[in-house]
Amino acid sequence: MGLFSSSRPSTPRPDSVTTAALGVGQISLTLLEKMTDGVPVPFVKAVAGTAVEVIKMARLIQANRKECDDLNKRCTSLLLVILSSLSGKSEDEIPSDLKGNLKRLSSNLHEVLSELKVIDTRVGKSSIGSKLKAGIYHFDNAEKLVECSAKIDWALQEFQVTSKVDSCLKDLERHEELRKGQTEIKKELKNEMQNNQAELLQSQKQILDAVKEKV
Repeated sequence: MGLFSSSRPSTPRPDSVTTAALGVGQISLTLLEKMTDGVPVPFVKAVAGTAVEVIKMARLIQANRKECDDLNKRCTSLLLVILSSLSGKSEDEIPSDLKGNLKRLSSNLHEVLSELKVIDTRVGKSSIGSKLKAGIYHFDNAEKLVECSAKIDWALQEFQVTSKVDSCLKDLERHEELRKGQTEIKKELKNEMQNNQAELLQSQKQILDAVKEKV
């Protein structure tokens, strides 16, 4: 079966790789792209696709590798969480608050991607510039990359909280439906008992009346 309910049987499921959470930075881009490619919901696929682009850029930049590797791992984790959480869901099954969360997430990912493109351009310029300029770019890039990682962390936490709240609300709804169902059953049983008692009393009265007539 595919990642989502789709016609692509070759699409890997995210749960086959999330067990290697500490090594998410080593998951191949090919695998991540295949996982994203199997998403049937357009706006979710767009968000996942942007996350993949961020991961590509983080792996591509030839400077500040420590910060880039950290960003790569965080964004890959975010992507896996999104795909795992929404696996098998149609657009109608995704709650409105989670859709709003994904919209904000998309905006943050585009900001991070734009920042990475600027950093990549700077790295190219620093390679042909002075050592002083290269040093300035290095520290400035490091600061920007840390900010990007912080955005990804915040996005991941917000998505997880929103998903958890949605899950709890659904559990409450199911509990309320079950409680209402039990109340209805009790009500029906009570009515049935009252009807049976009324019928029994009527039968007893008829019997007593018949006995009196014979006497």
